Amino acid sequence: MQDEPELEYAQLKEFFSFYIERYLKAVEDMAPDKRPMASLEATEKKSMKLAFKGLRQAINDCVEGSAHFAPAEVEKFDSELRSRGIVTLSELRRRYSKNYAKIIKRGDIKDETEYYLLRNVQNDPTQKTPEEIELLEN
Repeated sequence: MQDEPELEYAQLKEFFSFYIERYLKAVEDMAPDKRPMASLEATEKKSMKLAFKGLRQAINDCVEGSAHFAPAEVEKFDSELRSRGIVTLSELRRRYSKNYAKIIKRGDIKDETEYYLLRNVQNDPTQKTPEEIELLEN
């Protein structure tokens, strides 16, 4: 059985691979050994700690890079991810988004973009604490 960091790493790696395939078409023009997944796997061989750090940064880039996605696109992408057993974009936004953290800390929504971010997180079936659920509902 995998421990928690190994499980998290595997989940993030699956998401990153799918995200790249779906949204980063320029990757196809890169030399195979320079592609993000190849670079990640090369780093894994040197140091899992560095690979995990780099993967987290890449996930943060995905979260920030998807900020412009329309709510319907996020819902569709989340559905595709869920059907493949991959952690959803909404869940990763909850974990990694600086904007999400600011909204939660502030306790109120300032604009439509923040509303949809919270709505997608709220509608995502990923487990949340009772406090977080209550805050999202309010």
